[in-house]
Amino acid sequence: MTDMNEVAENIFMIDDLLYSIPKWGSVYLINEKKKTLVESGPATSAPVVIDGIRSIGIKPEDIAYIIVTHIHLDHAGGAGVLLKDMPQAQVVVHHKGARHLVNPEKLVNSVIKAQGEGAMERCGEVIPIAQERVRPVNDGDTLSLGDKQVLMFFDAPGHAPHQLCIYESRNGGIFTGDAVTVLLADGEVSLPFQPPPDFDLEQNNNTIRKLMKQEARAIYYSHFGVSHSVKEDMQLALDKIQVWHNMVVEAINNGTFESVAEKLLAQACAELEPIRKMESLYNYMANIHLPLVVAGHMKYYREHFGDFITKN
Repeated sequence: MTDMNEVAENIFMIDDLLYSIPKWGSVYLINEKKKTLVESGPATSAPVVIDGIRSIGIKPEDIAYIIVTHIHLDHAGGAGVLLKDMPQAQVVVHHKGARHLVNPEKLVNSVIKAQGEGAMERCGEVIPIAQERVRPVNDGDTLSLGDKQVLMFFDAPGHAPHQLCIYESRNGGIFTGDAVTVLLADGEVSLPFQPPPDFDLEQNNNTIRKLMKQEARAIYYSHFGVSHSVKEDMQLALDKIQVWHNMVVEAINNGTFESVAEKLLAQACAELEPIRKMESLYNYMANIHLPLVVAGHMKYYREHFGDFITKN
């Protein structure tokens, strides 16, 4: 049975069993006049998402919108598959990412280059979406779903240049995609999530500071679940990435940049202890996810400090 629960008034969280791992990926259903999904999950999660929608008592064909926070395949890769059961739905996406949903070839090739063929096995086939079913949005745009529910979109680069965060008016919560952190084990594990190829440290931190000003009362994480410690979570995200930054800068200054990746990975893995008993999630985080995040950081620093690294 699909793991689904109501996390705020008229908002349901579905565990989409991302990569067949429990408590790793969240898809949200906003049950208003215009029924809306936030995130699709990858194609491999589509059957779980459909079951979750039905378990709430809603027909998939009644979905009006699928909003994807960004076009990474764990968030948007399944949208084309879901649309087969949602004939009226439009896919709402950051304007910079819209063309990649219509023609996903470049997106898929980028994933393979950054993560290898195994990523596509985990995500499944990415089905192109007809242009007329893609609705691009910009910073500050709004979308009314009902009398008490209006969504506002925020440009949220850093993790990716095509990322949105979404504030919902009924409960005062914000869907952050991957803009803040990965939050696991009911908040016991909080880690940066900036894989290659597009991580930008300055934009990442500016986005988090921008979100802090919204005075939201809840964060709806895509990985994983809901937190009401909004300012604390966002400050912790800034603090965590500052620790990593300090470690890298020290290594650059000491001429040991190429060995700092190992130290970053060791520090991050040490923080996974609260999920050690969740075997599939722990193994994925330690062996796939965190090495990818470290690679994203190393790429950023090579590109921004390359001359200085070479000199040292």
